[in-house]
Amino acid sequence: MKNLISSLLCLFLTAVSFANDTETEFEKLKSLEGKWMGMLERTDGTSDFLNVEYSITSNGSALLEESNTGGIEMLSIFNAQNNQVLVTHYCGLQNKPVAVLKSEQNGTFYFTTDQDMSGLDSSKEAFVGYWKLALVDGETLQYEYNVIGPKGEVFTAKAELKRVG
Repeated sequence: MKNLISSLLCLFLTAVSFANDTETEFEKLKSLEGKWMGMLERTDGTSDFLNVEYSITSNGSALLEESNTGGIEMLSIFNAQNNQVLVTHYCGLQNKPVAVLKSEQNGTFYFTTDQDMSGLDSSKEAFVGYWKLALVDGETLQYEYNVIGPKGEVFTAKAELKRVG
């Protein structure tokens, strides 16, 4: 009986620890709130000016990212759900990747797209495969993602964004 109680207590404490980690990670993401600008450079040789605005919405339960690059507007919503931090991206590629936070370390967030959750198949279509957001300091954000498709990686895009508001 003692072993059963000890095991259940360990499971409970582990679940509470994961929930606290998720809340802490999401709270750190909220520090992105504001406007950011910079030049987006792609490995395919193209570049565009990138504007990103983050706002906290839905009673603090979501972080909204509105971006515009080369005249293409996109929307991403970050939220904490079921002990995970997720991002749902409404993409200019006409699809909707859902990515899961795989790691957060010292203000660097690494999300990877879950193809099953997203209903996407990289053997048939192109979509964002990962996002990496690194808050260098309160004024500089390193923004990176890649696009994958039927022939593998299509390109990687990187920008160093400066806070403008």
